[in-house]
Amino acid sequence: MSKYENMNNKIFFNSKNLVDINGLSIQEKREMEELNNILLEAEKQKQKEIDEKADKLEMIPMQNRVILMAYPENPYRKIVDGNIIVDYHGDFLNPDSGEKDKLKVLVGCAKVIEVGPECKYVKPGDDVYYDTRTVYPLPFMSLGYVITSESQLLCVLNEGLKDRFYGGRD
Repeated sequence: MSKYENMNNKIFFNSKNLVDINGLSIQEKREMEELNNILLEAEKQKQKEIDEKADKLEMIPMQNRVILMAYPENPYRKIVDGNIIVDYHGDFLNPDSGEKDKLKVLVGCAKVIEVGPECKYVKPGDDVYYDTRTVYPLPFMSLGYVITSESQLLCVLNEGLKDRFYGGRD
């Protein structure tokens, strides 16, 4: 088998057809490029369709699921006199290994964006504390939403909750 070097890649001659360094024939390579172009064009067309109807799209979670937008920091953290923040998050020295570790946030605070049809207690606009280990990212237009079930919420924060939950009875 004789070799011929092209500037872009190596091409080998054999008795059947031209083969590049990856073992693909020139015909197979052209077919792959054509298929790739068709797929890219289809993806562009779908993105154009989504962009055109993005303002009309509605997102409803199924069953008792809740869509949340997590706050970057707890807006309800307590600040005492002298602007001292009581809760701590960040690095700490691990007493077992002696190395710096990052504090794991197990409870997060978020705003409820939308609720499923079976949700009984939370409504859109409520603030909630939730278990951060039970949420899944929701990759809808890269908005940063997460989804969890209503039973995984730890508590609801809003005005008039006792009236809403207990119907005015104490």
